[in-house]
Amino acid sequence: MKNNNVQVAESNLIPRPPIVVVLGHVDHGKTTLLDYIRHTKVADKETGAITQHIGAYEITVNPSGNNPQETRPRNITFLDTPGHEAFSKIRSRGAKAADIAILVVAADEGVKPQTQEAFQHIQSAGLPFIVAINKIDKPTANPDKVKRELTEIGIYLEGWGGDVPFCEISAKTGQGINELLELILLLADLNELKADPLAPASGLVIDAYLDSKRGYTATLLITNGTLQLNDKIVAGQVLGKIKILEDFQGHPIKKASFSSPVRVIGFEQLPLVGEKFYSGRDEISIIDTQEINNLSNYRMKIIGDPNNPLKVPTIIKADVIGSAEAVIEILKLVSNKQQVSFQILNYDVGDVSEEDIKMANPNGTLIIAFRVKVKKETTNLLSANSKLIILQSDLIYSLEKQIIEIIQERFLEKPTEEILGSLEVLAIFNPIKGNQLIGGRVISGEIRNKGKFKLIRNEEAVTTGRILNLQKRKVDTDLVKQGEECGLLVECASSLQKGDVLEIFQKI
Repeated sequence: MKNNNVQVAESNLIPRPPIVVVLGHVDHGKTTLLDYIRHTKVADKETGAITQHIGAYEITVNPSGNNPQETRPRNITFLDTPGHEAFSKIRSRGAKAADIAILVVAADEGVKPQTQEAFQHIQSAGLPFIVAINKIDKPTANPDKVKRELTEIGIYLEGWGGDVPFCEISAKTGQGINELLELILLLADLNELKADPLAPASGLVIDAYLDSKRGYTATLLITNGTLQLNDKIVAGQVLGKIKILEDFQGHPIKKASFSSPVRVIGFEQLPLVGEKFYSGRDEISIIDTQEINNLSNYRMKIIGDPNNPLKVPTIIKADVIGSAEAVIEILKLVSNKQQVSFQILNYDVGDVSEEDIKMANPNGTLIIAFRVKVKKETTNLLSANSKLIILQSDLIYSLEKQIIEIIQERFLEKPTEEILGSLEVLAIFNPIKGNQLIGGRVISGEIRNKGKFKLIRNEEAVTTGRILNLQKRKVDTDLVKQGEECGLLVECASSLQKGDVLEIFQKI
């Protein structure tokens, strides 16, 4: 195996359109901004109006007249990325694939956790960036507060002690959008972005999934050269030949050049998301790669601490690799909160199938179907075994809560209580620092120091409490048996009364 080195002739280099990634906190208006720019309604098509995938969109900017030297239309490619923290890997990939970043911050909310995370991705990728202060049309907008908060995290805007360009915009009304586009093109010119149109195409795999009708499908971002129908193609360890080539809107095309997002069908297997790809008219070789972030990376792996007492067999099926990665991030969060680990039996894209059920542990398996369906022939298999729990979800925001509920209800054994003994309250003495000093007689079993109890009054449980100190004949003791009297210092939310019964218990 050898690498496919792309030769770029300096004499063939021409300016290329900038690739721009849009980053920022959830619901700060990233997709709405792209909506306005593209005059489409992508947000309306997304589940819950939240972007769940990375998207790539190509737009044309006509000359505005503000720059006399700009007389021709120019293209810009935008990458839209999800805002939820579980999609951090997707945002990181988007930043690494781009030339310029736009950091969107809502004027009415200011800097949020994912604003800072997005800035870290921008810094890590070494990207020039523009700050777009969005929702400037809102009555509660406070752009100066946003600028101060940006300064606090190390972003110094023009006029605020730094040189980071910014625009105050409204993705809803369009205010400031033209100025933002002009800033992008100016920044692109300053960075002298160029590519070779005559070279074989190369770039990055942005997303990949299995189309049940058309086969392995990948979204590619071309960063150099020209990609053509019937080209041979390689991404890491995966070879292919382009059978279908479509633009970002799904229209069939015969070729595409740099900075264009395209959909390709023809890979022999699912390529790795984030992997570099290369094309050629002649035979090409598999690329040496150290990447391990593929579908098989998580199979039979443990998510969470292997020493956790509860390990839940889990199958993850999602619509695209990026979504499957986000599910893994949610499982990590649940593991930290619930002291549970997840043993990944299968990790794949596509609908839940009979093959998935065959991989499941019949004694109990959580099957997460994220934005995919359960095939009809699989439904009967699931119904036949109540220990196979299927969780279907379209929203990443509700997934964590749903998983926790299933873990608690279906996988955690309910603790049972063992009654150790009971005591009748004979006397109430003065409370000591909010606790209560009482005298009583053990009427059944035995009671132990530091034990928990239920307060029973008129044969009904009122509340619970704890024994802080136990004495017999005014001497500290650990145990008092049936028929013996004792003194107790107890902690209880309710005031005890003579005749109450303390039922001592322990959980098993």
